[in-house]
Amino acid sequence: MILWAHEHQPVAVAEVAAQFGLDADDAYSELYPLQGIEVSVNDEFHNLGVVIEDDGEIFFDRSPLFGRPRRLERGEALGLLATANAALRLPGTDIDSLKTAVSKLEDALGIGSNLAVEITDPQHLDVIRRATRDLEGMRIEYYAQWTDEVSIRTVEPYETINIAGDWYLRAHCQLRDDHRTFRIDRIETVELTGETHSRTDPGNEPFTVGDEAPVARIEVPANARWMIEPLPVEIIEDAERLVIDLPVSSTVFLESLMLRLGPEARIVSDGSFKDVASGVAERLLLRYKKS
Repeated sequence: MILWAHEHQPVAVAEVAAQFGLDADDAYSELYPLQGIEVSVNDEFHNLGVVIEDDGEIFFDRSPLFGRPRRLERGEALGLLATANAALRLPGTDIDSLKTAVSKLEDALGIGSNLAVEITDPQHLDVIRRATRDLEGMRIEYYAQWTDEVSIRTVEPYETINIAGDWYLRAHCQLRDDHRTFRIDRIETVELTGETHSRTDPGNEPFTVGDEAPVARIEVPANARWMIEPLPVEIIEDAERLVIDLPVSSTVFLESLMLRLGPEARIVSDGSFKDVASGVAERLLLRYKKS
């Protein structure tokens, strides 16, 4: 998906989803975590990183996080310093290399170690959280960084959520007639519509887990443990190869997981999931042959 998006940029997540026969939300869930990962596109551009804009636009920047010295703005450096100082107070992190890095950062900023940081919430967070709680629609002016434009949206909120220090609004956007995620600090104005909605939250995960979810048993190479650690799996065997049980309610998610795990991973359970890996690999190969 990443290589196709690079070849056809500028491109939106919805276009990538249509190209690969995916639901737009499933495609977004697969692409969004890849931000900052360098992508080998060709011999000339081998340090490209993908960036997924909040409004679903995809673009590429040469080595956005890696491959060249990181130049920090003062605010970013202060945030990094505050985080590093907090880490030094945790058990097991009192290490010389981190202390040296903190000292160098303090010298570069021209400040001492007594740093106090006050974090303020986005301007419209309170009214957006109230509207989300009451399921009340809003008209917002939203700045999209990718297009460098402000658009007016009427949205029906599902959830306000904090991820890694940033506040987001998940909502149904009437302009796009689809589920969208907005960075709240990029919302410039908010006007309540006075109308409530009864839409069902489509969810923000590529899969859901519950008593009714079927389970796929997968044999995974031991060196791929990091890929399954964030997932709600049960480890059945832990030796040279891992055997895990994964509740799955989205076949699309299972297909993409098996592609990422590679040919050494295999589904060992019988039933509807048995041929998922071979099936998606054949479809993907056929699609590339056609293109």
